[in-house]
Amino acid sequence: MLASDFMPAIVAQLLTWIFVIYIYSRDKHRPEGVSLALIFPLLWYLVCASRPVGVWFIIWGVPMPGGGGAMEGSPIDRMFWSGLTVIGWVILARRRISWGAFASRNALPLMWSDYSSVSFKRYIKIIGSVTMALVVLTERDPFAAFTTLIRRAAIFHLPFSLLFIRYYRELGISWSWDGSSVSWQGIATSKNTLGQVAMVAAIYFLWEVIRHWKERGWKNLNFGYLLLAIYLLKGSDDALSLTSISVFVFAVIVFWRLNHYQKQNKPVAPFVATIMVATFSLLTLVIVHSVVMFEEDSPFGWIIVNMGRDITLTDRTVIWGQVYDVAAASPLLGLGVGGFWIGRLANIPFTEPLTWTLGQAHSGYVDTYLQLGWAGLFLFFLIVMNTCRNLLGTIKINFEAGRLFLTLFLTILYVNITETTFLRGDHHLWFIFQVVIWQTLIRPSDDSDQPAINPVETPNIPKHETLGYS
Repeated sequence: MLASDFMPAIVAQLLTWIFVIYIYSRDKHRPEGVSLALIFPLLWYLVCASRPVGVWFIIWGVPMPGGGGAMEGSPIDRMFWSGLTVIGWVILARRRISWGAFASRNALPLMWSDYSSVSFKRYIKIIGSVTMALVVLTERDPFAAFTTLIRRAAIFHLPFSLLFIRYYRELGISWSWDGSSVSWQGIATSKNTLGQVAMVAAIYFLWEVIRHWKERGWKNLNFGYLLLAIYLLKGSDDALSLTSISVFVFAVIVFWRLNHYQKQNKPVAPFVATIMVATFSLLTLVIVHSVVMFEEDSPFGWIIVNMGRDITLTDRTVIWGQVYDVAAASPLLGLGVGGFWIGRLANIPFTEPLTWTLGQAHSGYVDTYLQLGWAGLFLFFLIVMNTCRNLLGTIKINFEAGRLFLTLFLTILYVNITETTFLRGDHHLWFIFQVVIWQTLIRPSDDSDQPAINPVETPNIPKHETLGYS
């Protein structure tokens, strides 16, 4: 029986709007140290986590200008992304950020791409996501700004995803290729994206519930949102989101163990090192599998099959094999940022006989190799190691901030074993990744008062107060 049998869709939509507006009204008081400028990163995140602006206009019946091909892109989306980026630059200019420090850490290759115009447009999105991350981090209290952004995005995204799944099924669900099973996508673009959004929301609300448990217990609205996030993360009965569920379990383990080490007053570095080694060992095993293809009766094959996957990891190994062949043309420097996955124009043969084309390699590490080559992978892993080291410093200065940032950071590294969020400027996890990376560059790297870099000059405010660490 459909939900519409109990209530008309328009009534359900009206009630959802009333509920969301009511929750926003309770959340209207901005935390101290968070300005109205946060609305722009919030808009960026919401669109990244849902659907492009042009798609929403089409859904609402608004006539759209022409274009939108693989090379041209959507004019309205181009205006949206570039407009927010320019606004972000203006905000950062007023906050006197050091652009030299920013540029020196954000130079990525794109000029050798075969499709440099497309690469440039996609690179602008990457720059834009970094700009929005810096807008968050240059608030007087960056951590409060970040958690406010995640909370308000979830307050909107989760109820409306449930509404779409139950009452606007032509938009809120998708069917398998053979039409035999249903996947939930809510207001996102796919099952995986909805699962990732729900996973981030679940981590955040779990953090909130634990923080306020003694004073609120079960009488906590955050607990209701936590349950809703887990429900959406699970996915439909036909197509359980096993990847999203495993990622959430991974995140909960990291989150709880960090809490345990803090209560026991033990150093967290050995545990974090273990998680990093385990993650990259699994990545190595998966990559080796994509090259040599273990048999189903092998130990690794047995694990894959018993997790409900086929031995090709839902055709990922086929995709990766074809990506390696393409990347072999430029293994050192890659094909350039955004220089691939351009519809039929530049794609691997995997989708040639199909009506749709791939837009990613379904592995952030494989995609980084494809676009930036071995040189890019080497630089990327240097950034990862440096960020991890700095996060261990963060957790000493502010445990709550460090625990949340470290959990999200390690979880995003884990997600990218079989999904791509790296180098995708319009992906919400890439935005969060940038927030984590850049906050470790801005904040003090140890117990001293000297920051690793100093892109923000606010002479009237002590550095630790400026950065949200007390």
